[in-house]
Amino acid sequence: MQTALFSERVERLNLHGLHFPHIVLCRRRAWMYLHGVNFAQWYSRVSLGTARHNTSYQRDLSVSGLFGLAPDRIDWEKYIVHENKGSGGAVEAADLQSSFYALMLSIATGKSWQAMVHILSTRYQRIIELDDAMLASLLSASEKLEELAHADTVPPSAHRKKLCRACSFAVFCGFD
Repeated sequence: MQTALFSERVERLNLHGLHFPHIVLCRRRAWMYLHGVNFAQWYSRVSLGTARHNTSYQRDLSVSGLFGLAPDRIDWEKYIVHENKGSGGAVEAADLQSSFYALMLSIATGKSWQAMVHILSTRYQRIIELDDAMLASLLSASEKLEELAHADTVPPSAHRKKLCRACSFAVFCGFD
């Protein structure tokens, strides 16, 4: 993978972990997030999820100050990035987000990092390796994000998905 190109694109576009699940979940949502449109602060479901997230575990203070990186926990000795998710849905999105953190730490430290996703509702956890397929997915996602970053208008509404019921953008998209 072209890690230098990936890293340059991430820095130039000011991408961070949350951009990556958005591009997997919905191009319209990704465009709005890239362009600073965010309704989450007014959405009760997000507030409840944030409260659950903040009280489910002790926040790792070692992640404070990492530019563009906000994983839930980092094991600096074993080179594992931990990301907590409330449920097991949106597997690809969660894996891409946590792999983004692992890749950026791999680039920054010169060490090989892994990602671990913890599903809080089931206590299930899975390791995500930065294999060739995941690296290709990250590069592809960054290319799609760059395309959206340069788009002047929001992409047209997609077909209604199961995800739309829980999305803070549902009213904007007409799917409320």
